[in-house]
Amino acid sequence: MMQHFRERWRHMSKRERKLVLAGGIVLGLSLLFLLIVDPLLDKLDRLERQAARKQKDLTELALLSQDYLVKRNRLAKVESRMPASDSHFSLLTFMEEAATTAQVRERIMSMQPQVQTLPQGYEETAVDLRLEGVQLPEVLALLVAIDQAPYDLHVRHLQIRPKFDNPVNMDATIRVLSYAKS
Repeated sequence: MMQHFRERWRHMSKRERKLVLAGGIVLGLSLLFLLIVDPLLDKLDRLERQAARKQKDLTELALLSQDYLVKRNRLAKVESRMPASDSHFSLLTFMEEAATTAQVRERIMSMQPQVQTLPQGYEETAVDLRLEGVQLPEVLALLVAIDQAPYDLHVRHLQIRPKFDNPVNMDATIRVLSYAKS
């Protein structure tokens, strides 16, 4: 087969040889481009897109890391204000003392404690307090006493309704929450 090509090559004129040689070079360069250069350029483009995506992911991960650290510090701060498991803190007892301080203890109609264990390893204690015939300064004094508690307490619900016979006196319902590690 090679001998056949050599024989044909010898029978070609100089002009035909140049034309065949030029065609062979064009064909060889085309194959080189199609088989080697083009796939490399595609791979380079794909790698650049992946690098840009990875850089974006890295930036997002850094933001998430900062957000995580802020939230972890906030959780540590909240946990530091929680009663320790050996402190024997009772929200019910504290609410009775706060009501005594605010001078509304005799107006307490009901006080119901509820304890709920949360799935994250915390225990939520709630006290529903119902007061009748109180005045606004007394309710405010009770809320100040709750706010000045040694531990982190939350007033989840506050409802005040004036009495129809004497609008100065009110009925109030307060739900106070406390959290502790279980």
